[in-house]
Amino acid sequence: MKKKVLSMTAFAAIGSAFLFHSHASADEIKVQSGDSLWGLSKKYNLTTTELKSLNKLTSDTIRIGQTLYIPGKSAPVSSPAKPTSNKPSASAIVSTYKVESGDSLWKISTKFKLSIIDLKKLNNLDSDQIYAGQTLKISGTSSTPTAPVETKPQPAPAPSTPSTGSQTNTYTVKGGDSLSKISRLFNVSVANLKAWNNLTSDAIFVNQVLTLHKASSASDSPSAPPSDNGIDVAKMISDAKTLMGIPYKWGGNTTSGFDCSGMINYVLNKQISVKRLTTADYWRMSTSVSDPQPGDIVFFTTYKAGPSHLGIYLGNRQFLHAGSSTGVTISSLDNSYWAPRYLGAKHFNNN
Repeated sequence: MKKKVLSMTAFAAIGSAFLFHSHASADEIKVQSGDSLWGLSKKYNLTTTELKSLNKLTSDTIRIGQTLYIPGKSAPVSSPAKPTSNKPSASAIVSTYKVESGDSLWKISTKFKLSIIDLKKLNNLDSDQIYAGQTLKISGTSSTPTAPVETKPQPAPAPSTPSTGSQTNTYTVKGGDSLSKISRLFNVSVANLKAWNNLTSDAIFVNQVLTLHKASSASDSPSAPPSDNGIDVAKMISDAKTLMGIPYKWGGNTTSGFDCSGMINYVLNKQISVKRLTTADYWRMSTSVSDPQPGDIVFFTTYKAGPSHLGIYLGNRQFLHAGSSTGVTISSLDNSYWAPRYLGAKHFNNN
């Protein structure tokens, strides 16, 4: 009678199956906001394949509140201490991602669990613009953002104005300057700079002399001209600030209560005639800008994918909006809640 001899491959497979079966006394966990199969597999020292097999999952998609079974572990398993070496740890290795058509910083940050701010810092980006085929560095994960904590806006530092001895201040363009850079330096809008200097585009050249705001005397200071969409930005922001403290109301567009788009509609109709628009309408009717200026609209994703919240950019990384938990208030783009949800800024086109 011949004895059956198991191959080493079959023996290893049986051993692996026995090891996984020994964890059959599994503990239950509830999926939390921010969880993913990959994150849970690392947390409980499993592979995603094992986790999917145990829970009979056919895809990597899980939902908040879903019950998952973890084999015999109710707390993360600590790996045994390993001898130190001069080799960099796995967490120190920077991976890369090649941008595909249709990608955005928000989409990539969500995919790799990074905040948009961290992603921009890691790649030395000074705007939210990326292009297909671009290689981005990806490293680490971010914690689940906490509920928003509203911050009071800090006043912008007073710019150092060149002394020319004349009533009208001027500035001579230097290498590396741009209209947006000069506007930040002297705390004026790009629209005003273009209007005061009869510019029809954003192009400027070295040694060009630009006219800035008038001297501080009120009688000499010109009022800000309307921007290219017929909106006086200074009045827009002033009108918006008078609404501070009005409570949030879904679909509201009166001073008894506003939602985010209703507040924008109310402010714009102080100057121009705008029909009741939704956040998606504003996104569709506006032009993307890489460097937002006061009066531009900033967009966020909240309760659903894509643009679902918006506000008026005030400058100094502050924006005014109607928050569902705060009413009309001012928040920071760097807020731990809003930063990872930021989609970008756009200039409203009234046409």
